[in-house]
Amino acid sequence: MKKIISLKVISIVLCVALLIFLCTFGFKVCVKKQLHLTKTYIASRDIPPRSEIVETDLLEVEVPEHYVQTYTYSKKEDLLGKYTDIQGKIPAGSLFYQSMLKTKEELPDNPTTELRDGQAAYSLEVDLAKLGGPLVAGQRVDIYASFTERDENVISGVLLENVRLIAIKDYKGLDLDHPDSTGSPYLAILAINVEDVELLSMAEKRGDVKLVASSKTYDTNLEAKRPKESNAIQYLRQEVVIEEEWNETDN
Repeated sequence: MKKIISLKVISIVLCVALLIFLCTFGFKVCVKKQLHLTKTYIASRDIPPRSEIVETDLLEVEVPEHYVQTYTYSKKEDLLGKYTDIQGKIPAGSLFYQSMLKTKEELPDNPTTELRDGQAAYSLEVDLAKLGGPLVAGQRVDIYASFTERDENVISGVLLENVRLIAIKDYKGLDLDHPDSTGSPYLAILAINVEDVELLSMAEKRGDVKLVASSKTYDTNLEAKRPKESNAIQYLRQEVVIEEEWNETDN
């Protein structure tokens, strides 16, 4: 008798549990149907300005369809690889609005995204002669400098080898392949080591600088290195010593 009662109790409990499950499931289906839920992505963390969107930045959620506007991104492939705007951040839990994100090329400071640790973007005024040939962004170049002494003797040599050419722009700041570009080079943006900024600046001030396609243009291990021996670098060092001596004399 007790066994029969126990079985009846267990059966009732299972039935109640099943009924609750069916009701809950039905309620969720009903709510989902009423709300027209759709899948989208929100920020899983606070994403700072000028950051590339990666997989771990995305959190998949379901929200009412009307909550996802036409000016938001809801597909992963539309988000990955894009960058947050330079002047704003995306807070955790936010939808990804199209106005918040840009492609790398659309960033105002796009060249700086190509820099490695310890590098600076150096802008060098150029023309077709200074480019020394049809160079393109992404190529590696050697930077040559020449100086004319007071006795008209010319000293020349390599300043930096295998320097990455980040971009070539016209006088309007547009890449040369932009439809509105003049097509004439005006600025070459170079990725050089921070400690070489003064060296290149001094070379520009005291002589002529020219870019030449590097013979190791596809070697990614060597980048923006000073040569072991260079008449141009030796000349600049001597000029600095002379200038310092003059300053000491004046003082």
